[in-house]
Amino acid sequence: MDVQLAIRGGTVVDGTGGPPRRADVGIADGRIVAMDDTVAAPTEIDATGRLVCPGFIDCHTHYDPQVLWDPWLSPSCWHGVTSVVAGSCGYSIAPTKPADRASLIRTLDKVEDMRVATLEAGVSWDFETYGQYLGVIQRRGLAVNFGGYVGHTAVRLYVMGQAAYEREATPEEIDKMKAVVAESIRGGALGFSTDRAGFHLGDGGRPVPSIAASQEETEALIGVTAEIGRGVVHVAPGENYRWVYDLQPELGRRLNWSSILTYPAAASSRADYRTKLADHLAARAAGADVWVQVTCRPITQHVTMIEPTPFYTMGAFKELVALAHEDRHRLYADPRWRARVQADLDANGLLASRWDTLAVVEAPNQPDLEGRTVGAVAAERGCTPWDAMCDIALADHLLTRFEITFANDEIDGVTALMQAEGAVMGLSDAGAHVGQICDAVMPTDFLSRWVRDRQVMSPEAGIHKLTGELAEMLGLAPDRGYLRPGAVADITVLDWDRLAVGPIRRVNDMPADGERLIADAPSGIDHILVAGTPTRLDGQSLLDRLESLPATTLRSA
Repeated sequence: MDVQLAIRGGTVVDGTGGPPRRADVGIADGRIVAMDDTVAAPTEIDATGRLVCPGFIDCHTHYDPQVLWDPWLSPSCWHGVTSVVAGSCGYSIAPTKPADRASLIRTLDKVEDMRVATLEAGVSWDFETYGQYLGVIQRRGLAVNFGGYVGHTAVRLYVMGQAAYEREATPEEIDKMKAVVAESIRGGALGFSTDRAGFHLGDGGRPVPSIAASQEETEALIGVTAEIGRGVVHVAPGENYRWVYDLQPELGRRLNWSSILTYPAAASSRADYRTKLADHLAARAAGADVWVQVTCRPITQHVTMIEPTPFYTMGAFKELVALAHEDRHRLYADPRWRARVQADLDANGLLASRWDTLAVVEAPNQPDLEGRTVGAVAAERGCTPWDAMCDIALADHLLTRFEITFANDEIDGVTALMQAEGAVMGLSDAGAHVGQICDAVMPTDFLSRWVRDRQVMSPEAGIHKLTGELAEMLGLAPDRGYLRPGAVADITVLDWDRLAVGPIRRVNDMPADGERLIADAPSGIDHILVAGTPTRLDGQSLLDRLESLPATTLRSA
């Protein structure tokens, strides 16, 4: 086949983890057709002095709604990512029936920090089944390849309606759910996902549907992948993770879970990462095909008290979730409720060592507080940090923005997790918590600050962790994740020395004027090709110039 486009002069890092080599890459009809010392073509891209890599894969996103109004899947499209997996943690938006859509939206609002107004304005709901959902996405076009799990919460709502929040399923309902999962995977879902963490609150302050399910139901739905011989499984098990390793050998299908993070010693509600990692490695050595997601990103969020999503894991906040925004100030002013929250904080220890770094970043009515920590303000006022936080928020009508680091900021621990066997780079949460974080930049951050600057592994090993390793785990190989003849030409070309995330900024570009954090100006990401079509050249996006978008939906095989 005649080569139509060639990437010339670069150093190929092919996604296998093997040593880099000087080679040109030839492309025709969206696939790699040649890799040699010299490959010429009518159209050529100069990659001299650059690393030529497979396009990055993000295995843990929540782009399920956003893909319906943003086919670019930004900001991932700007950071070398050419394939994403959505539907993580059991939260897909298909299948769905008209009667349950509003409830599903309110659950996504509470769990994934997706605003109701944005979802109502942006999701068209011209689908019901998972296969129809993928069909809508494919017809509208994509700049980044998109696949997803069918989620436990969506499946439960589809079969049980509002009872999904309230009770365990009957045997007949479990059979119906199994049929829906099978239909969804056969319709293209990459597998099945569930949230079993036990603490997420959804519509009306009720536990999300997947948490209301029995373990018997959960394992029956996971087992559909084995029964039909298709699909992978993702679980968010919280602290109760050992059953995942016990189940997998019997299941016989690949399984991944999220996640292991580092926490300070005071966080008594979380097991030490070393314990979890030791359990993971022992089970892997015993033959369990289980992969655990880790991340290089600290769990740092910009939180307002009008919608403090990260706090909804605490029991006292169940009272807040059920209230309209205009009524929430009453709880924050109530000393009895404050005391109940303080008891939760004392019990879980998540913020016990954080108050002196928990900062006020935006205070509309109190600009003198910006940049100060809550701990310092509390000491000055002679009150507890939690009381200070409530008082600060009330003075700004609950719109004060606080920067809170909850976890994963211990460098040695994060390094050990990323270097561990069977630990994969994940948990970017791209598409979720968009007003609080912008961790879609995870691949850029990992390669620049950890692989290049801290040298936690070689460049070829780091690139393998973002490409070939994830493609194997997700069942996307051999088409994706590697540079070799026959593979789809999803390619990212890096200026290694200049690679950086760039500024993260707040914009209002979502439906219904919704706000989010984006990073749209990374450096060192010179070229991106999706199925052989350049979507970025010389550091500039071409997406707004393309007559049609080149990506596709990723479907189970």
